[in-house]
Amino acid sequence: MNPFTKLMLTVGGVLLLALGACRYPGTGTDPDRIVAKTAVKIADFTLPPGYEPDYGLHALGYTAVAYTSSHRGQLYLVQSEAEVDGATLAEALSEMVPGYVDEDNDMAVVAQQLVTIRQQEVTLVISEGTGWEDETMRQATAVFQGKAGPALLILREPVALWDDTAVAAFLASMR
Repeated sequence: MNPFTKLMLTVGGVLLLALGACRYPGTGTDPDRIVAKTAVKIADFTLPPGYEPDYGLHALGYTAVAYTSSHRGQLYLVQSEAEVDGATLAEALSEMVPGYVDEDNDMAVVAQQLVTIRQQEVTLVISEGTGWEDETMRQATAVFQGKAGPALLILREPVALWDDTAVAAFLASMR
């Protein structure tokens, strides 16, 4: 199994768990409050413009939050309490170099850059591929040390709406 697929299966499993545990409107919960309380377990940050809370979950050793935007942007932060998950994520990400193509997910790595997240220098992998509606999407992926363990960040937006300045500001805001 290639590294990108491993990475996506890990994230997908946690996100499916989160969706299964979510409470929906009318059930007596406030999604914004739940996401905010969950997100601070991973990192403190300022959301990119236009993003709204979607869901948050802390269960089975994982903490996950998701945000969406009206322009089909998606932001996921997933943290594991198991340090070994950090090594697995870092290994998978290290194999994703420019030119790497994951045919299973129709994504190709176009760049890597060093960025600072939570005062740690980490590699940000930039990939591009076709989204569900045949729209070209850009995705930024990074592994960093969250407040309580290794964490994964995935930010995905349509290429036509990608804003390098907004992404850089978001990453710089992460503490």
